[in-house]
Amino acid sequence: MLSILNQLTSQFEQTNGYRANLLFINTLQLEQLKEQLSENDIEILSQLIGMDIVIVESKSNAHVSWAQISWKHSKIA
Repeated sequence: MLSILNQLTSQFEQTNGYRANLLFINTLQLEQLKEQLSENDIEILSQLIGMDIVIVESKSNAHVSWAQISWKHSKIA
């Protein structure tokens, strides 16, 4: 999942000229991400990847996007 995330974010930034701030993943992909980062807290996961996480119910591929929102995890305590 981490390699996919890296690829998605790199492609997004190259195409758009700015970083994505949203990650859309399903529950299976979320579990893979939790396992790879050895972290179960979704808030901490969000801080680690630098994006808000949106959990979708579909089995679609993970994707990233950008939205004009204030990122709630801009500072790591």
